[in-house]
Amino acid sequence: MHTTNKRFFASALSVIVALSLFFSACTPGQPTPTEAMPSSTPSPADTGTGVPTETSMPTATSAPLPEITLHEGDFYFSVDGWQSFLFSRNLAGYETWHYDQLLDLAKTGGSLLVRLQLDSMGTGITADGELDERWAKNWEHVFDKAAENGIHVLPVFTGWFDWNNGKPDYGYSTWESNAFNIVNGGPAGDPGELFQPGSVTRKMWFEWMKTLVERWQARENIAAWEIFSEVNIATGTTESSGVAFIEEAAAIIHTADPRRRPITASLADVSEWPGFYRSEAIDFINIHPYPYDVKIDLGSKVITDAQKLLANYDKPVMIGESGLNQFLPDNVEKGSGVLPNANLGFKHAIWSEMVSGTMNGRSLYWEDGFAIFFPTLNWDYLREYAELERPAVAFARDVDFAGFKPLPVGFPAGTQVWGAAVGNEKSVIGWFRDADCEPPDWPLQSVISGQTVTIAVPGSASEWQIDFYDTKTGTDILSSTITTRQGDKIFILLPDFKDDIAFKMSPR
Repeated sequence: MHTTNKRFFASALSVIVALSLFFSACTPGQPTPTEAMPSSTPSPADTGTGVPTETSMPTATSAPLPEITLHEGDFYFSVDGWQSFLFSRNLAGYETWHYDQLLDLAKTGGSLLVRLQLDSMGTGITADGELDERWAKNWEHVFDKAAENGIHVLPVFTGWFDWNNGKPDYGYSTWESNAFNIVNGGPAGDPGELFQPGSVTRKMWFEWMKTLVERWQARENIAAWEIFSEVNIATGTTESSGVAFIEEAAAIIHTADPRRRPITASLADVSEWPGFYRSEAIDFINIHPYPYDVKIDLGSKVITDAQKLLANYDKPVMIGESGLNQFLPDNVEKGSGVLPNANLGFKHAIWSEMVSGTMNGRSLYWEDGFAIFFPTLNWDYLREYAELERPAVAFARDVDFAGFKPLPVGFPAGTQVWGAAVGNEKSVIGWFRDADCEPPDWPLQSVISGQTVTIAVPGSASEWQIDFYDTKTGTDILSSTITTRQGDKIFILLPDFKDDIAFKMSPR
């Protein structure tokens, strides 16, 4: 993530926090993407951010809870024993009713996993390291609601903003309200003490984390644990101290969790710690893509980043949170809630993610939750994107992702398409779009015609059947064809289409 002009993002979030403190008995710790905001970001008085208004939504009926596991060596979660591409959301709110409604929206779209930053409804810990019982019960209400909706959770124990005092300066911090801060009666004079081996702060925080894992480990709908969000921008961390902290925390979690669920932690996109990603404590990599330029496509960034990480570290890659770009959603020129064709950008991102090699898709920041704090967007905006992933969910439902890897794709000179494919010697899926449909305007040609791509497919199967799908439904087959391998490549003549097209391919 990017650091320039970060303080402008902070000014808007400070308004949200101040208002939330007034309306909530809990002290919130704002989960935020660490993306820089431009100098044109409005001043706090003009941001228009506020506390969301409670709104009625249809009551959701209960849904069966699938079994979700990540087996050693797999690059995708298994859903009821079937390696699958998960659709997930990054939820954010300050009160339990926020999550009730957000979880109903997630169910509507078909997402099966939600990432929950536990400091959103308060720190959850007292100055002497004890668990805040009211806080814990609030989160247990959220976990129960998720289970009722057939959804698993990824709890995040803490994040960078709780342990950053302005050094490095990202313009935002909740250190002043952290119970462990010495001014609040806690043991830490500096947030960096959390990363000092043997410190009182570290021992107390680890004991608190262990208490939570022991308390929650029997719950059926916890898919994994995330120790720390964006640890590389907390005060006092280095790669070595950050890795040591995560490894000690992971060992404690494994002891406290008999099911030995997978563990992750995340870095902000300002630096890469190779030792962090290679550590055995990290079962899957957790990325937070926010394109720094409004002209950079989110889906393209995910494909590029995911393929690099898969090649370098040979570990599963999850999208923890993401955004169409780095700007506030109500930014009058560049915000995702303002750009007139942003829906195309989000649609393309979800389909790109499915063929990128990542284990999940969607996981948006504003559109999954935080837009409720912007009066010009609020719940109406979230409803607009509630079913964004449904066609992709339908498309992926019968695909066995076991052994899927990104496959090399070739484009001829003058191509009018862009996309990617994943698969193995038995099955391949791909997605291609109008190459000129790029942000910030996403212009579409009236028809894309006569385009050929090549895919390097493993194995020796000669004849392959290709079924082309309508991405508006994810289920309607537009046409089918048969093609023959030429060396290690399959040549695919795409049918005429507008916007984008997906396909499934298997040997005859």
